[in-house]
Amino acid sequence: MAGRVKITRALFAFLLAAIAARAFYLQVVKPDTVILQAHKKFDHNIKLSSYRGTVYDKSGQPLAISLDVKSIAANPRLIDKSASTAAKLAKALKINEHSLKKKLESDKYFVWLKRHASPDEVARVEALGIKGIGYYNESKRFYPEGEALANVLGFVGIDGRGLEGLELLYDGVLQGKPRHIDVRKDGLGRIIYARGLPPDEAKDGSTIWLTIDRRLQYIAFSEIERVVKENKATSGFIIITNPGTGEIYAMASYPSFNPNIGSYKNLTGHKNRAVVDRFEPGSIIKPMWISWGMDNDILQSSQIVFCENGRFTYHRAVINDHSRHAWLPVSDVIKFSSNIGMVKLFDPVRAADMYACLELFGFLAPTGIEFPGEPAGFVRDPRRWTSVDKAAISFGQGFAVTGIQLITAFNAMINGGMLMKPYLVDHITDAKGKELQCFRPTIVRRVVSPEISRKTVEILKSVVAKGGTAESANMSTYQVFGKTGTAQKVDPLTGVYSKSDYISTFMGGIIDASGKPRLSMIVTVNDPRPHYYASIVACPAFKRVVQKCASIMDISPNITVASKGGTVDEGI
Repeated sequence: MAGRVKITRALFAFLLAAIAARAFYLQVVKPDTVILQAHKKFDHNIKLSSYRGTVYDKSGQPLAISLDVKSIAANPRLIDKSASTAAKLAKALKINEHSLKKKLESDKYFVWLKRHASPDEVARVEALGIKGIGYYNESKRFYPEGEALANVLGFVGIDGRGLEGLELLYDGVLQGKPRHIDVRKDGLGRIIYARGLPPDEAKDGSTIWLTIDRRLQYIAFSEIERVVKENKATSGFIIITNPGTGEIYAMASYPSFNPNIGSYKNLTGHKNRAVVDRFEPGSIIKPMWISWGMDNDILQSSQIVFCENGRFTYHRAVINDHSRHAWLPVSDVIKFSSNIGMVKLFDPVRAADMYACLELFGFLAPTGIEFPGEPAGFVRDPRRWTSVDKAAISFGQGFAVTGIQLITAFNAMINGGMLMKPYLVDHITDAKGKELQCFRPTIVRRVVSPEISRKTVEILKSVVAKGGTAESANMSTYQVFGKTGTAQKVDPLTGVYSKSDYISTFMGGIIDASGKPRLSMIVTVNDPRPHYYASIVACPAFKRVVQKCASIMDISPNITVASKGGTVDEGI
């Protein structure tokens, strides 16, 4: 018996010595090992959405802001009866019960149930009183203008990263410093919240101020939506700019999407068609050719051309005008939009020179506007142009450009001859308001002389006058100028021009009391039906937009002052 006791005592002594040695090793020699293992088991680091900077319009109205919302998570190890719990949560959160059940049956300590839950959803889940549910504050993007500006701003994903539009292009600028929060669990796996974010963790992103005016943007979007729907069209866009600086006041596309809903099953409305869509411009390109021709002494404003009474056979190709005309001066070729007149005027011009003109006006390269995915225009190598190709290009067929390229080139024709880089962003500030970057009007190059620019504006005024193709855009209260374009589209099945599919465009502007162009605009409607002429589809839309925007922009109307021998139009 005594021997057994001694052995037992010795065994216990040995075990106690081993435990003491192990404790000494872990607590004195290698204490960091124990601490690290404890942290791995009980601590969990979660990345939360950062606070993105706000996007404002030019007057300081918010266009994209970040709001605090709650996200709901669970510790599956604490969830009892996962099937019934999943059914209750699925009903409260309006999400798929099967996928929720799989999450709750996992062996993880942390799973997201719903990110960016609504207050009502949070309240419904809290009312269930389920053990193991946690709530976390996150940042969610909200867009006050909804559909009206969605194609320009884009949107952010659930993790706060920009996915489209300006949100994507300036993601690195708008994103705040990544936010992390440590979640600590006790021995039973229950979540214990950490003290919160360190002081340097909660850092907001930078703020962007746009050149967009939200009031003009709303008007432009409402009008393009109306025009597309009334004319049973496929799509359309409107751009409003300052022709002297290149500032974009409004850029609206339809169809659009609501970035606040977060459903992206149909991506048709996500395109910013004003920037990314290429199309054949049609007759709106004619003033560019005329202004360039006059500036290079290829044409004279007094020159006249015979327009064959509306039908002309040119190298076995038949070219038609929409109305019959005989002899026309250069200005009336534009006023009545004569294809035959353009073909004859530019028949002596070399293809290489016409190609150089397109390059001069910025159609062979992207404009450089702050927007992702902007393409260059599509123009074939001039060495491959036939005589008929050159003829078609003179009246706007046979090459493709974007809406932003068109309005940029148009501005150069009317602002004194300067090609201005278009821009959407005015300046960027940090979270404390310190200016980080400032964008200002940028001259790319001169394209025509100031004198030719003035002549071009006078010609464009005649287009809107009585008898011109854009007479429906005329207004008694403002001096209007512009050009219509009704371009045939290529049938993708046959590869030839369709006789039923068209793109209708009006590009114009108004002159203020100082006598200078104050506003320019392009209205483009894709596949309108049954009417497709720009004078019927696009011109009335331009007119309505101007009438609504003029007072907002403080553009004085013209009044008629009586004088000896006639009347004089003056600004108020």
